[in-house]
Amino acid sequence: MKERLIIAGGGTGGHLYPGIAVAQYLKDKNIDCYFIVSDRGLERRVLTELGYKFYEQKQTPLKGVSVLTRIRSLFRLIKEISVCYTLVRRHDTVLMTGGFASAAAGIIAVMKGLKLYMHEQNSVMGLTNRLFAGCCDRVFLSFPETINAAGNTTVTGNPVREEFKSIKPAEKGGKRILVMGGSQGSRLVNILVSNSAPILVDRGYTIVHQTGGKLYDETVEKYRVKGLLDTGKVTVCGYIDDVAKALEDCDIVIARSGSGTVFEVTNAGRYAIYIPFAQATDNHQYFNALYAEKQKGAKVITEEYANAEKIIEAVIDYEENSDLYIEALRNMKKYESAALIAGGMNIG
Repeated sequence: MKERLIIAGGGTGGHLYPGIAVAQYLKDKNIDCYFIVSDRGLERRVLTELGYKFYEQKQTPLKGVSVLTRIRSLFRLIKEISVCYTLVRRHDTVLMTGGFASAAAGIIAVMKGLKLYMHEQNSVMGLTNRLFAGCCDRVFLSFPETINAAGNTTVTGNPVREEFKSIKPAEKGGKRILVMGGSQGSRLVNILVSNSAPILVDRGYTIVHQTGGKLYDETVEKYRVKGLLDTGKVTVCGYIDDVAKALEDCDIVIARSGSGTVFEVTNAGRYAIYIPFAQATDNHQYFNALYAEKQKGAKVITEEYANAEKIIEAVIDYEENSDLYIEALRNMKKYESAALIAGGMNIG
């Protein structure tokens, strides 16, 4: 029987894609990968397209919700544990990638005495991961200075898919801006960039702006009112299917700072202006972005101080000092994360 790895986690792309990167690494190593994820829909679409087998759990969030929702989540979690008990086999290895969707598989791994591992994507260890860290054989960290880190830890970085690792690094400063607010988009980021766009376009910049599907129409209207839609300098889209290609075709990224975004941009060797989501749990997006800024690969603008003028200043700073920033980006540490995690689990 082939060795099998259970990859448990989900609810967001940030919990899903690192697991996919590990699965891709193990594809040619005679290891079966089975995903236990959430039922939010993203996982179904992505994993079906990639051909992975998976089980969808009902949502069981416990943090940042009402008492009644917590009670409902606990009852759902009990049900999901019973389902996962039949899905997770005696000789499986379990890798938790975070989020509520990892809890049931983690509990079953402990109950059955299986090898249990965890990957913490963010710079602040989340609630579920803190609860399970002491039960894990090893805890893999994306960031060297992860706050609240617990357990037997190893720094591996955050696994990114191969297409991000093969992007050619920037060789000189350019004037192509890519805007990403996450899969759902960010109204604040959309407003800030559209307000700064007239001056940026006047300075010779082009903008590719991913708005999020629900925010597409209102963002298009902002650019239309400013007379920028027919200039050939601004492209607006709800989603970007090939993010790696979009990164390769840009010089500057303006984005939120989920861990996946930070490591994808870092691997692409692109300079970023990060606007961390202030309501992110434990303010982890700020600390994710700070990691890149400390290495001179990014500029952090917090929501409290964010405005169009700050965006323009950051872009001009890169324009005037691009050689220094590009050199810093070349020197930023990049991890062979999937290989390090597979090796740390002694699998593949």
